[in-house]
Amino acid sequence: MESSKVMILATTWGLMLAWLAFVVISGVLAFKKWKKTEGSIRRQMLYLWIGAAIVFAGDFLHTVAATISTYTNDTTGPVNIFGTVFEFRTFAMFFDALVFMVYYALWALFIVTRYQQNTFKLYDKISISLAAGAIVFILPGAVPNALGIFTLEYNIAIWAPHIILFLIFGIMTVFKLMNCSRHAVTQTADPVIIKEETALSSAGIGFAFSFLFFFLSLALIPVNESFAMFMIPKTFAYMFAFYHVIKGVILSPSAAADNPH
Repeated sequence: MESSKVMILATTWGLMLAWLAFVVISGVLAFKKWKKTEGSIRRQMLYLWIGAAIVFAGDFLHTVAATISTYTNDTTGPVNIFGTVFEFRTFAMFFDALVFMVYYALWALFIVTRYQQNTFKLYDKISISLAAGAIVFILPGAVPNALGIFTLEYNIAIWAPHIILFLIFGIMTVFKLMNCSRHAVTQTADPVIIKEETALSSAGIGFAFSFLFFFLSLALIPVNESFAMFMIPKTFAYMFAFYHVIKGVILSPSAAADNPH
């Protein structure tokens, strides 16, 4: 393999291992807190735990698939499994996209649980419906395409239906998270709750920047593939968000009691 490709792979794995370490820490700590809590906090920790677990699976699989693709010098990352060619990278791209659709749907449920006592308002119903629509649009391409049953190009352009729906419902979710957390800070004098809400607001900022870099990447890749590098600051934006969720919410000392949200 060319030395330039080796350097790219080494850098990619270094960044992804650092990112996935954040994800693992988040998931493990959320799981531990989930087991010790009750009521709405227990449900919130469940969403954060499941979210971390699926993000780890999606991004780890994507990283492995990208490595195979680089090694084989084939954009689809073909792997022969029991005589069947499995297009590993193609499948991983679909799967990772699906993972983040589910991830933000879990955040939408987190918001409803934390701030609305599990009561879904029209805004929530619309965002969840958009999430379901995005998932429906992307599912048909995953396994069949990877197995070569039929060819459905993974179109990462910003006008692809699943991308459009994902961007809309994801931004709606992030906006509501920031809005609700900031409002909650003004409604309490409890330092623990203020710490949690400030952390959630900061996490929302991280998610907002991740969407910005994601959009720029998809919009500019057709112009020049080097713009895929925007996925690097996107990953750092997620690290920023996970750091605040871990420090401000998951490690919060309020685990023993439910809060009034």
